Amino acid sequence: MATGVTSIRLPEKDAVLVEHFVNKGDFKSRSEFIRYAVKKTINEMILREFHERLSQPTDGKKVAKIQEDIKKIRKQLWDDYARHIS
Repeated sequence: MATGVTSIRLPEKDAVLVEHFVNKGDFKSRSEFIRYAVKKTINEMILREFHERLSQPTDGKKVAKIQEDIKKIRKQLWDDYARHIS
Protein backbone atom coordinates (compact mmCIF):
# COMPACT_ATOMS: atom_id res chain seq x y z
CA MET A 1 0.00 0.00 0.00
CA ALA A 2 1.39 3.37 -0.99
CA THR A 3 1.70 5.96 1.73
CA GLY A 4 2.08 9.68 1.68
CA VAL A 5 3.85 12.05 4.02
CA THR A 6 1.77 14.75 5.63
CA SER A 7 3.03 17.33 8.08
CA ILE A 8 0.65 18.50 10.77
CA ARG A 9 0.76 21.27 13.32
CA LEU A 10 -0.44 20.39 16.79
CA PRO A 11 -0.92 22.61 19.80
CA GLU A 12 1.86 21.96 22.30
CA LYS A 13 -0.51 20.34 24.80
CA ASP A 14 -1.64 17.80 22.16
CA ALA A 15 1.94 17.06 21.13
CA VAL A 16 2.82 16.45 24.78
CA LEU A 17 -0.09 14.04 25.17
CA VAL A 18 0.87 12.15 22.01
CA GLU A 19 4.43 11.87 23.32
CA HIS A 20 3.06 10.66 26.69
CA PHE A 21 1.16 7.79 25.06
CA VAL A 22 4.21 6.86 22.97
CA ASN A 23 6.51 6.91 26.01
CA LYS A 24 3.96 4.89 27.99
CA GLY A 25 4.15 2.22 25.28
CA ASP A 26 0.58 2.54 24.01
CA PHE A 27 1.98 3.37 20.56
CA LYS A 28 5.34 2.56 18.96
CA SER A 29 5.76 6.04 17.52
CA ARG A 30 4.06 9.39 17.03
CA SER A 31 3.31 8.32 13.46
CA GLU A 32 1.51 5.22 14.69
CA PHE A 33 -0.57 7.35 17.05
CA ILE A 34 -1.50 9.77 14.25
CA ARG A 35 -2.39 6.91 11.85
CA TYR A 36 -4.59 5.34 14.53
CA ALA A 37 -6.32 8.65 15.31
CA VAL A 38 -6.93 9.41 11.62
CA LYS A 39 -8.36 5.93 10.91
CA LYS A 40 -10.58 6.11 13.98
CA THR A 41 -11.89 9.53 12.96
CA ILE A 42 -12.53 8.45 9.38
CA ASN A 43 -14.46 5.39 10.56
CA GLU A 44 -16.50 7.49 13.01
CA MET A 45 -17.39 9.97 10.26
CA ILE A 46 -18.44 7.14 7.94
CA LEU A 47 -20.67 5.77 10.69
CA ARG A 48 -22.18 9.24 11.16
CA GLU A 49 -22.97 9.41 7.43
CA PHE A 50 -24.70 6.02 7.61
CA HIS A 51 -26.75 7.13 10.61
CA GLU A 52 -27.75 10.27 8.71
CA ARG A 53 -28.83 8.15 5.76
CA LEU A 54 -30.87 5.93 8.06
CA SER A 55 -32.74 8.96 9.37
CA GLN A 56 -33.91 9.80 5.84
CA PRO A 57 -37.01 8.11 4.46
CA THR A 58 -36.07 5.17 2.25
CA ASP A 59 -37.26 1.74 1.26
CA GLY A 60 -36.64 -1.41 3.29
CA LYS A 61 -33.93 -2.82 1.04
CA LYS A 62 -31.82 0.33 1.34
CA VAL A 63 -32.23 0.35 5.11
CA ALA A 64 -31.14 -3.29 5.34
CA LYS A 65 -28.07 -2.55 3.18
CA ILE A 66 -27.12 0.46 5.28
CA GLN A 67 -27.54 -1.53 8.50
CA GLU A 68 -25.31 -4.27 7.13
CA ASP A 69 -22.68 -1.69 6.14
CA ILE A 70 -22.78 -0.25 9.67
CA LYS A 71 -22.23 -3.71 11.16
CA LYS A 72 -19.22 -4.23 8.90
CA ILE A 73 -17.71 -0.87 9.86
CA ARG A 74 -18.25 -1.51 13.56
CA LYS A 75 -16.58 -4.91 13.22
CA GLN A 76 -13.64 -3.32 11.39
CA LEU A 77 -13.29 -0.68 14.14
CA TRP A 78 -13.30 -3.39 16.79
CA ASP A 79 -10.80 -5.55 14.87
CA ASP A 80 -8.47 -2.55 14.40
CA TYR A 81 -8.72 -1.74 18.09
CA ALA A 82 -8.10 -5.37 19.10
CA ARG A 83 -5.01 -5.52 16.85
CA HIS A 84 -3.75 -2.29 18.35
CA ILE A 85 -3.98 -3.41 21.97
CA SER A 86 -2.53 -6.87 21.38
